[in-house]
Amino acid sequence: MVNPSDDEAPKRVAYRDLERFICQVLMKVGVREEIAQVEAEITADVDLAGVHSHGVQLVPTPTENIRTGTVNPDPPLRVVVDHPASVLYESDRAIGRYTSATMMDVATDRAARFGVGLASIRGVAHWGRGYSYVRRAAKAGYIGIAYTNATVNFPAWGTSTPSLGNNPMAIGIPAADVEEPVVLDMAMTQAAIRKIMDAAAAGDAVPVGWGLDEEGRATTDPRAILDSQRILPMGGHKGSALAFMVELLTAGLAGGLLCFEQGTEGRPDDFAGGSSKTFLAIRPFGSWLFAKTDELKNHLKSASPAPEQGEASWPGEHSRRFRLEYETSGIPFRTPLVRLLEKLSSDYSVPLSWL
Repeated sequence: MVNPSDDEAPKRVAYRDLERFICQVLMKVGVREEIAQVEAEITADVDLAGVHSHGVQLVPTPTENIRTGTVNPDPPLRVVVDHPASVLYESDRAIGRYTSATMMDVATDRAARFGVGLASIRGVAHWGRGYSYVRRAAKAGYIGIAYTNATVNFPAWGTSTPSLGNNPMAIGIPAADVEEPVVLDMAMTQAAIRKIMDAAAAGDAVPVGWGLDEEGRATTDPRAILDSQRILPMGGHKGSALAFMVELLTAGLAGGLLCFEQGTEGRPDDFAGGSSKTFLAIRPFGSWLFAKTDELKNHLKSASPAPEQGEASWPGEHSRRFRLEYETSGIPFRTPLVRLLEKLSSDYSVPLSWL
């Protein structure tokens, strides 16, 4: 979202122009066009949905990792175990978004044949946002569920130093309007760590409950939270327990690197291709699911409001609103991201057309 306190007005870029720009940047570091296109489409779509913390802002990391040979831009996908409805792949530091989209497509293909389909993979880089893959399944008419593990980055409940990854999960449910699936995407910390980092960079405060300072006190200072590394789990012990279980649904199931193994003793971390991911697709029993989804949406929107808690919205509703607005007016970027985009443009000699 655009921060209204910024001194400079945001600059805007059309979604297709941003997608084209990202694709060309990736191709400059050696990514094949068909793979770069998938990566770019997913990345730009995250910004289109208003979540700038996980969109083009992350592009410098994979481009640098690909340029230096840390991440494989054309990864081998080797089948390790193959059951009728499920399959395990392994790769070698695979590029994240393309590989994740491929795995969700494998899961939906199996679900088309068997009613349910599951694909797990070990040895893959950061996926950006889990929303992208379960929305992909939901738009195809399937329930999509996706999990990833991450490098150790927050203290489990009852510990004072980072001991688990915040291990995001996402769920997508199709609706009657194919463009309006219900999509939940959440990490197991109270807030995504990238959002805390963005707040620190912008000099913004964060809500109470996102983390603690060095003394164990609740704070609204994102820098104090990052310095202490005491980012709080969602729902206290419940979020911590969910992170533990997602670790086993990903690295445990796939035989990959556990959170505390990533980034140690020469092994890759999440961004360098050390994570494991699991994708599940479920074929609905009947078309009534689409109607039920819409009925539940309408029920929620008609419930008596509690203004002190903010608007009651179904999962993915805000992203849908941003998508509709930005498709017409362009995607707005405030100054730090404008500078990042212009640096990418300069570094890789790829032009970007602002509106």
